[in-house]
Amino acid sequence: MLELLLPLQRLFKPVLILLLLWSSYRTIFMRDRAVGLVLYLALVIIVDSFLNTGIFIPGMEYGSIRYSEVCALFLILYNPPKRYSKRDNRLFFKLLFLYFFLYLVAAFRGITIEDGLNNFRRYIIPQITALWVAYRGFDKDEDYGRFLFYFMTLLILIALFTFWDVFFDRWIMFSEGLNTQTYSSGRKNGRFGSFFLNPNYMGAFAVLVFPVIFIRTLLERNIIKTVFCWTGVLALTFAFVETQSRGPMLSLLVAMSFFIFMPTKGYSFIKKTAFLIVLVFVIYLFMPGFFEHAIERFSTIESEMAMDKKSRNTVWEYTIEVIRNNPLLGVGLGEITYFKRMIQAGFREEMMARPLDNPHNSYLEIAVTAGIPALILFISFNAVLIRKGISKILALSESAKDNSLYLMGFIAGLLGFLACLFPDMYLFTQNVAPAYWIIFGLTYSIAIKAEGPEEA
Repeated sequence: MLELLLPLQRLFKPVLILLLLWSSYRTIFMRDRAVGLVLYLALVIIVDSFLNTGIFIPGMEYGSIRYSEVCALFLILYNPPKRYSKRDNRLFFKLLFLYFFLYLVAAFRGITIEDGLNNFRRYIIPQITALWVAYRGFDKDEDYGRFLFYFMTLLILIALFTFWDVFFDRWIMFSEGLNTQTYSSGRKNGRFGSFFLNPNYMGAFAVLVFPVIFIRTLLERNIIKTVFCWTGVLALTFAFVETQSRGPMLSLLVAMSFFIFMPTKGYSFIKKTAFLIVLVFVIYLFMPGFFEHAIERFSTIESEMAMDKKSRNTVWEYTIEVIRNNPLLGVGLGEITYFKRMIQAGFREEMMARPLDNPHNSYLEIAVTAGIPALILFISFNAVLIRKGISKILALSESAKDNSLYLMGFIAGLLGFLACLFPDMYLFTQNVAPAYWIIFGLTYSIAIKAEGPEEA
């Protein structure tokens, strides 16, 4: 069977080019935001991050234009009209503005202003762009379902990369990033990150999107489309299992617990539990032994939390000490800045080891980079959005059942992702962080759209 599939590798790039041309046509000329948003995410993950390429400007490597930003320009130009009241949402947008403004301040407080601004351009600008692209959602309610349907294509492409790597020991597409330690160390241990390179990034992305694509699959009524959707769900599950990422796997339990216990119209607790049991059965049928393979790395978790050597616990302990010394504005943006502050805190002398470049905890990284106020802002606007979303789920009528379920899926993904942030630095990545802000923006768009259109 594998020998029959291997020759298909030569078709991957032509198919990818055709998909790119078709989606670009739909985005630019047909103003199809559902397709355009999938194209934007694909460009962020595959082109900007994996291939690490863009429209380079001579002498301005870090200031070069990303291909996803070209796509974002068209999406912003075709944004639907505002559907929120400035009075009711002024506080929400103020929290967001202050949060990103504190990162700009942190950029000027880096090891050098140039390094700080380069990091701001690399990590923060893509997040702002993603939020800007997504927060107004779509013109029509059915476009949320169309977006999630086309999104399955990206998930299948991601899984195909992992499939070829696992079973054929080949790369379906080459990038210089495949030769880095980030990818090779995980691959050596039987962990695969697909286009994300880092298996943990792939795991966090899967947690973020799994609940809502599962819901989208359940809502599909067309037989052919249902098969395609289930292919997307199984593809994502396969890629997720091959990451063996402990934090995301535990976080998925948080997301799916919300999915089960959150009251929704048309889907009772028993019905949702039954669907999950069916999903697990299907996964066992197509991927026997997946559970044992997924949890292999949990046996090493105790050694990574040790207090007498370089571990997550000791890194967190010293990071908290650095935060205590710089509580209001943090130490500044950039890995070099953090690295030097950890040395000054005595980590190298005490642990007899080189400090890490980041604290491997997104909440601590927010606080150490931009200060405790930035962390409070991040928690606050997420709490406001989740509260608003839950209230809308409960308030939506039976006629808006699909949007209610999509909103539940988006919130479940956000809750799972927020749990993921504890053991790693997903908010400071070029591929996962923009995906989070896309889901954040779409969640907001459904929550306020349920109130009925209202011009600002």
